[in-house]
Amino acid sequence: MQVSDVEVAGARIRIRRWGDDAPRPVFYWHGGGGPSDETPVLAPALTGAGYVLHAIDAPGYGDSPPLAPEAYAPSALAGLAAGLLDRLGLAPAVWVGFSWGGNIGLHTAVRFPGSVRALGLLDSGYLQAEDDPEHNPDSSLDEEIENLRQLSEQGESWDAPIEVIAAATVASGREPESERHSGAPRARHGSTGAGRASGIGAGFRRGLPDARVVPIPGAAHGVLGDNGPETCRVLLDWLAALD
Repeated sequence: MQVSDVEVAGARIRIRRWGDDAPRPVFYWHGGGGPSDETPVLAPALTGAGYVLHAIDAPGYGDSPPLAPEAYAPSALAGLAAGLLDRLGLAPAVWVGFSWGGNIGLHTAVRFPGSVRALGLLDSGYLQAEDDPEHNPDSSLDEEIENLRQLSEQGESWDAPIEVIAAATVASGREPESERHSGAPRARHGSTGAGRASGIGAGFRRGLPDARVVPIPGAAHGVLGDNGPETCRVLLDWLAALD
């Protein structure tokens, strides 16, 4: 594994790269909890199949410094991601994202279609904030911080401070989910989704009618932890089809 930092859009982003400089790079943006439980599953599978994995610590996670709360709006992170892909020489990239990371990938593909050529969504991109019965669109940052503090006291942990998780959660809930689907590229971007296919909504299917949706047996939201081997097998099949 090689580790480096990239300065882009006023942020410093930690990049970890697994594999040689093969002509088949994959860019990975982790879920809202952070990468520490995800890349150990993905990296061996992808590098073993001849891919190079470029995985980030998103702002505020791991070794990447945090941003101001408003900078966690998905539209703002999409601009940061597009700049990062350019700096890494990966655009147009094959983007794989779990949960939050897939959502940011969709926003990036919609707003910067030259930056992303294919999307692999790991249980991501099909749920809107209002699908959560506990979602409160008027929730403040302080209220979300308090909610996460209570979860932390109950034993939950993340790869970022509570304030970062809260900022990302609030910002994601306030930008219209429908924008990601109605403007999502159709012809240019091969997309696949791995996860709970029964939860795929009409908005996702309208926006990405050519997406391949594959349920992962025995997996809930955490597809990499619940059934990593099958998730990686589906992902590798999709990558091979792109090649």
